Amino acid sequence: PDQGASGWPLPVKKLSLPHSKPQLSEEQAAVLGHVLKGQSVFFTGSAGTGKSYLLKRILGSLPPTGTVATASTGIAACHIGGTTLHAFAGIGSGQAPLAQCVALAQRPGVRQRWLSCQRLVIDEISMVEADLFDKLEAVARAVRQQQKPFGGIQLIICGDFLQLPPVTKGSQPPRFCFQARSWRRCVPVSLELTEVWRQADPTFISLLQAVRVGRCSDEVTQQLRATAAHKVGRDGIVATRLCTHQDDVALTNERQLQELPGEVHSFKALDSHPELAQTLDAQCPVSQLLQLKLGAQVMLVKNLAVSRGLVNGARGVVVGFEAEGRGLPQVRFLCGVTEIIHTDRWTVQATGSQVLTRQQLPLQLAWALSIHKSQGMSLDCVEISLSRVFASGQAYVALSRARSLQGLRVLDFDPLVVRCDARALRFCATLRQARGISLVRGGSPRDGPKGGRPGIAVLPAGP
Repeated sequence: PDQGASGWPLPVKKLSLPHSKPQLSEEQAAVLGHVLKGQSVFFTGSAGTGKSYLLKRILGSLPPTGTVATASTGIAACHIGGTTLHAFAGIGSGQAPLAQCVALAQRPGVRQRWLSCQRLVIDEISMVEADLFDKLEAVARAVRQQQKPFGGIQLIICGDFLQLPPVTKGSQPPRFCFQARSWRRCVPVSLELTEVWRQADPTFISLLQAVRVGRCSDEVTQQLRATAAHKVGRDGIVATRLCTHQDDVALTNERQLQELPGEVHSFKALDSHPELAQTLDAQCPVSQLLQLKLGAQVMLVKNLAVSRGLVNGARGVVVGFEAEGRGLPQVRFLCGVTEIIHTDRWTVQATGSQVLTRQQLPLQLAWALSIHKSQGMSLDCVEISLSRVFASGQAYVALSRARSLQGLRVLDFDPLVVRCDARALRFCATLRQARGISLVRGGSPRDGPKGGRPGIAVLPAGP
């Protein structure tokens, strides 16, 4: 399809939604309703409330022309078939003075992107710094020569400020997006999803809600310490170890693969631009080279067949390789399905209008995974060591990946690692108060509002 001279945005149909579209819940439908009316919206919700799913449904409901999908990280952007916010904006790291950022955005290709963008989606907003948001807002007005908030672009913003905070280089604590001067002016409607879909057990859901707001009672501590004895995994599938540091992940996976007997089967990705492999590595959930052996622990990184349990994050073990052709791996998954895994394709927007593709098996080694890379995933069996947690919200992100308390094993649990940022907590409390639910009182995640629609908190626009 014609993507316009600048190649923006990517056609939205590349998103892999389940074929049989389940009904949106009442609160999800309310968010979509505001978006389709052309309003700028921020929607939030705890882990597992279907934010990513709703975002894909929103993207599927908007005209592809003029809609740009972005996220704060490459992996999150890849999940919604988009690009990073930095790559779209074309202002480098965004650290330069405003005048310089405007000049960078006035370059022909970049300027065209800003002018043709009518709707800007930003996922994982919690990791975007307030100063960057204010800068982008000013750049949008300058380039588009329009004084309306964000230069008249409709914003569709998603994320949870009680999950991972912005990463900063200096010693100053990062400022969240909602602290940006232009936030309230740009985002008049804020909504919260409250219905949890990832976990079904009310005990586990309320434990996670407590951890999310930084509360770790003796009961919660006891419940989490008791998981250390859990036997998670079965049928040759062992728990994935969630790590706070990416270096530990690579080392663990390489070492475990080496220790397996048998020959290595290598699968090399087919990249549209091999010279830009690093850009693809940063934004794709699959690597350029995947090495497997019989007995390798793997994880699916794409939804293949939702109804059969073959979803992003599904855990399995390699049980064989085809005799002919490329010798594709056969994987037995925890959900009971055994499947030959075929090549899939990822599309990534590079800087400018360049579209990169990578064809690779939708698998990654799964003895270990970083907490950052696990965002948005639902994991069947997971083991967590929280002793090296270094950011507020990190313990919550890690724990909330698990589908059930039974599928979770927490080693060396210390209640001191459970912390959340007080500013983020106050902001979320304002959303709750608009709906009559107190975070301090600990409203149940399935509580509806006191009179009115579930999960809806429309905040008045600021000055």
